[in-house]
Amino acid sequence: MTKKNTPESGLHKKSFKQWLSQFDLTVSLFLILNPLISISLAVYYFTNAESLPWGILTFSLIFAAATNLSITAGYHRLFSHKSYDAHPLVKALFLLVGASAFQGSALKWSSDHRRHHSKIDTESDPYNIQEGFWYAHMGWMFRKDSVNLPIQAPDLEKDWMVQVQDKHYIWIAIATGFLFPMIVGYFLGSALAGLVIGGGLRIALTQQSTFFVNSLCHTLGTQTYSREISARDSFIVAVLTHGEGYHNFHHKFQIDYRNGIRWYHWDPTKWTILTLKWMGLAYKLRQISSAEILKARLQVESLKMKGRGFSEDHLENLREKILSAQLRMKKLAEDYERVKNELHDASIAKLEQIKTELKVAKLEFEMGMRLWRIYMETA
Repeated sequence: MTKKNTPESGLHKKSFKQWLSQFDLTVSLFLILNPLISISLAVYYFTNAESLPWGILTFSLIFAAATNLSITAGYHRLFSHKSYDAHPLVKALFLLVGASAFQGSALKWSSDHRRHHSKIDTESDPYNIQEGFWYAHMGWMFRKDSVNLPIQAPDLEKDWMVQVQDKHYIWIAIATGFLFPMIVGYFLGSALAGLVIGGGLRIALTQQSTFFVNSLCHTLGTQTYSREISARDSFIVAVLTHGEGYHNFHHKFQIDYRNGIRWYHWDPTKWTILTLKWMGLAYKLRQISSAEILKARLQVESLKMKGRGFSEDHLENLREKILSAQLRMKKLAEDYERVKNELHDASIAKLEQIKTELKVAKLEFEMGMRLWRIYMETA
């Protein structure tokens, strides 16, 4: 007996189609199938391999690092935020290797990321953490309404290299993401191992590393420079994301080429950019002044102390003294360098006067910061 179509069954089919139409099937299937197929093939390969393919494993590790850095130093800090300029050769490498991450073209990636910064924590944020950890991590990429947003990056649309990569992205991604590691694997002993380890598994792992910036960096850590946004600073996430974990700083000062501003902060992306500068391949590195950074940090810390009962007027007065002493130190240091280059007798006496004033300003700054830290420890 054949089953008759009823209004209820037609409604069910229509509803299922409507539900399915929300998703970008190409992106969704790749995000699901690539890890599953790659892991299955890896198990098959290692089960039947006579020995570990050390050459391919080494290549895959290096290629994975290069892939991540092409996203963090290239897609993110160079193209999205223009935090520095780079030689055309460096840009070309970032575009080629970045495509192998299968995270979209630099134009699309940067446009979405700029929208994230301008609309953070709102419904217009493509990977809004308010929708949940999973959604911000990768769930947003399953949905057409968040993936297929219009391009809003007029400067990048004028960059011919970026345009070429965007136009031919899928072929470049396949060539660099799968064919290249397969060919390298062939010459190192196994095309299959190259394809699986240097291709599929590398893509899956580097994707997850990047996705942590959108999820963990908005969940785990401290709000050091701004409490108005969900972004957080976390050393743990910095290790997982090539230095992108100092995310509260980044959202507050997005044009800075650094995320970790201290010498001991784990930020391989920053070190890569500095290495490129040393090689003459990166220039016009942009960074926020130490005065602006300190001002933002003290503002956030004062909010914490006010909440614990500290006098608002007293905190504001101490904060202004610290910032004033810091600015005075900077100006006196500049004056010292200027006067030092003046060749006359009066400059010697002037230098001594500036040195004395600089010592006083430094002492005022250190005393103010010491008192501030004492307040923070008791808050």
